[in-house]
Amino acid sequence: MLIVAGTLIAAVSLLADFIGLGDHGGIPAVQILGAEAGVILTLIGLGWRIQQQGGGALPSWRGAAAWVGNQPVLTWVIVGFLIAYLLCFIAPAIYNADLRFHYFTDYIREREKIGFDTRLILEHIGHWYTGDQTPKYLFPPLTTLLFTPLLLLRFPYNYYVSTVVTLVSFLLLNLGLPSLFTKKENRLLVLFIFAVSVFSYGLQFELETGQFYTLAMLLSMAAVYIFHKHPAYRIFAYILFCVSVQLKVFPAIFVFLFVDDWHDWKVNFKRFAALGVANFLLLFLLGFSYFQLFVTRMLGSMGNLEVRYNHSITVFVHNLALTNDWVAAHADALRMGLTVYFLLCFAVTLFLAWKRNVRGVDATLLMVSLIGGLILPTISHDYNLPLLAMPFMLWTSGLHLPEKPWTRLLAIALLLSASFAFAVTLFPSNARPVALENSLPALMMILTAVTAMNFLPQSVTKEFEPNA
Repeated sequence: MLIVAGTLIAAVSLLADFIGLGDHGGIPAVQILGAEAGVILTLIGLGWRIQQQGGGALPSWRGAAAWVGNQPVLTWVIVGFLIAYLLCFIAPAIYNADLRFHYFTDYIREREKIGFDTRLILEHIGHWYTGDQTPKYLFPPLTTLLFTPLLLLRFPYNYYVSTVVTLVSFLLLNLGLPSLFTKKENRLLVLFIFAVSVFSYGLQFELETGQFYTLAMLLSMAAVYIFHKHPAYRIFAYILFCVSVQLKVFPAIFVFLFVDDWHDWKVNFKRFAALGVANFLLLFLLGFSYFQLFVTRMLGSMGNLEVRYNHSITVFVHNLALTNDWVAAHADALRMGLTVYFLLCFAVTLFLAWKRNVRGVDATLLMVSLIGGLILPTISHDYNLPLLAMPFMLWTSGLHLPEKPWTRLLAIALLLSASFAFAVTLFPSNARPVALENSLPALMMILTAVTAMNFLPQSVTKEFEPNA
């Protein structure tokens, strides 16, 4: 029936002019469409006929659904990225109202010179050592000491050094360390995430400003690796961790990754307390006067709302309140609600890590902890978005989708939403839809998906026992 119907439709379409049904003198678009539809129906009928004659079974709808459901984690990570690619690049660059190709520019504020933050810290160091001890900005004492040798070089060569350090750190963080944490069958997933992340907007932003978030993340993750893989050298793990905290405060939240036995709370408490005391004492490295200045400047910066490129909860609510009267009237409650929501997700993840009590790095805890380090500080710019890549690699690499169909479908939906949200952070803010222009909604999507995945059977990411 399909063969006959398809042949008839194709024949009528092609012979329309001859039998008086065509559009004489016009373009026969409808006729050609009908002919093409007829040919397709004929081919479908032919395939069905071959199957009936023993040519092999064609996949049924149920078989196709099973094939989709059995796709590996990598498939859904790639699908999530492709959706974000279509939404954040193809749609605004090509399918726009101007019908012109728009390549995204001006997504990073143009400055007189590159390396603004590198020049800022070196200016601060120069002020401190020349006796003018009231600079506008202040950095932790250890950071001041570590960056002092860059004064031997003039701009732009000192900026070139910081750029090389960031790129090497990014390579080690997102290719070197994951190869130690993941198995060989997950290397393709790691390579894909690295390949798309190396071109990301956040990394471009970090390189442009001369920031060193990637270096701090590398040091903290190297410390975690040494702690779990080489217990005899844990003193070096603690040193690297303290240096990372002094460079950027956010790695302090990774202290919960330094756990051997979650049930041995006395040892864990002593370790956490010792690391806290060590980091506090490092603030006196340049004397008490420097410590006073540092604390004063830090407390003063907490009220500073740098609203551009900032995905902190505080600034997100502040920006939303400027355009929405209801949000403006309930800004404090909304800010508190988002903070409590994160703390709840973090507490649940921490409790489940304690309950599982498996030796190694808990990828879910790592992912949730990092998101807290990105959204809780008042100032959290988009140049720290590249830090998401390595935790996302570990989380997806250790993910096991459930066996039951409906539970598996829910797990795929959560994985797809997390992959899409991660991919969105790779694109410039002015290329995204308005609702995702600020990175906080994407980060909250990842937080929700990662936390919810904990409650699905057989889908919780396993703890990574670092490879040799």
